Amino acid sequence: MSLSKYSGMLLVLLAVTACSDGLTVSDAYIRGLPPGQTVTAAFMTLNNGSNQECRLVGAASPIASSAEIHAHTHHNGTMSMRPVEGVALPAGEAVSFEPGGYHLMLFGLQNSLSDGEEYKVTLFFEGCPEVVVTMPVRSVLREEES
Repeated sequence: MSLSKYSGMLLVLLAVTACSDGLTVSDAYIRGLPPGQTVTAAFMTLNNGSNQECRLVGAASPIASSAEIHAHTHHNGTMSMRPVEGVALPAGEAVSFEPGGYHLMLFGLQNSLSDGEEYKVTLFFEGCPEVVVTMPVRSVLREEES
């Protein structure tokens, strides 16, 4: 293998290592809703402790047929929700996904979600490798208490 190929592989490994070591997820949960609901939301805080910007561009979970990144916006006194193509995660900063702000929408739920159950959600990034997060289900009633 030539020196340039080794150099290229080394650069890729360094970039992946820099991101994966510094990108963490905290306070993650899926909103539990009454049985029969086929759509819910997931929340978390993404902490980018790396020295390069990442961008969350998608998500997937085996419990849902699809997932989208959404944001709440306020315009003329009206709050609305809309999908966004991605969310920038500046180097050394944290971005919260919380009710009334950024969040993940999970569509086409395969079954009811019970409080305390845990499910995997895969987060896809530009500039950083994907991250698999185990998220507990938190009842909407418990969510309002916290």
